[in-house]
Amino acid sequence: MPAERVVLVALAVVAAITIAAALMLADGSTWPAALLTGLAAGGATMWGLLGWFGRHP
Repeated sequence: MPAERVVLVALAVVAAITIAAALMLADGSTWPAALLTGLAAGGATMWGLLGWFGRHP
């Protein structure tokens, strides 16, 4: 995988984790719940982007 795609995936994962955790915290959730939700969103983002990049060389 080219370096540009690796950077794109890493930035998208960090953004998904940050946004999901911030939204959960703003909703009044505890920080462990927000962290788990953020990590799940980041994992889903990474899985989706890697699958998409795997089909489009």
